[in-house]
Amino acid sequence: MRTICTSFENEDQKRDLVRREDAAFLLRVSECAARLASEKELKVLTVSGASCSGKTTTANLIDETLERTGRRVHTVSLDDFFFSRSELVSRAEKSGSQLDFDSPETLDLSALSSVIDAAFSGERMLVPQFDFQIGERVGMIDFGIPRPEDVYLFEGIQAIYPQVTTLLGRHPFRSVFLWVGEDAGYGDAVFTIDEIRFLRRLVRDSRFRNADPEFTFRIWETVRTNEEKHIFPFADGCDFLIPTYHGYELNMLRDDAVRLLSTIGENSPWYAAARDLTERLKPIPPISPAYLSEQSLFHEFFG
Repeated sequence: MRTICTSFENEDQKRDLVRREDAAFLLRVSECAARLASEKELKVLTVSGASCSGKTTTANLIDETLERTGRRVHTVSLDDFFFSRSELVSRAEKSGSQLDFDSPETLDLSALSSVIDAAFSGERMLVPQFDFQIGERVGMIDFGIPRPEDVYLFEGIQAIYPQVTTLLGRHPFRSVFLWVGEDAGYGDAVFTIDEIRFLRRLVRDSRFRNADPEFTFRIWETVRTNEEKHIFPFADGCDFLIPTYHGYELNMLRDDAVRLLSTIGENSPWYAAARDLTERLKPIPPISPAYLSEQSLFHEFFG
């Protein structure tokens, strides 16, 4: 278990903690990327992980490292293959089931298959672009004409789904899996791995996905169900495992999280959970996101 730092003499100590933790994470990713770069036959790479594990930043860092070795890397976000929000809402209403944003059925596998085929047939590679603010695709991204030496990096929680790896498995590929890694605590208060990821998602959803805390609580139930069924059972089969917990993160998430949790009313089914998280967060001294390094993973959650 990691210990949350609750004693700082000044802002310089907070800044130093952020700098050290960011540097340690960058080193872990760099070591993984260097091993991948040494594989001259590498053609397809996946970066996956559970919700809010830091996939986008890690994929970008690996992309940059491979590019510096002379490889041209095409990073494809599997989130861009989501069906529209209106379609998913319509499905839930027709079936009388909970709204699903995470299972394999939310992904347009036909479109993904076409992109994979284009990548390995020398055809122009057109990838859909999804806008989470409006919940639908807004056009196509032109990746150009693939070259034989190019690397294709598929990033997203879905990259570990058997339905996706079956499509990718038509070509040899390597896989990276991200996870928080360990619980965190101070005194008798403990934040589990799942709670840490939930707080990351709470802040991210508010800042970047136009989602209120009630929505994040509600969708978290289906997120966790999907993870237990479609993600965690396959994690051990990945080639590289990278922990993404940062020693400052609960300090940095504190202010936004407390503010967002305070909007959960007494009549909400998540009121008790929100109050419990709030009481455990309050004693943690905040750290400003202004201290983040340029390449920090936590720009995914704070911008």
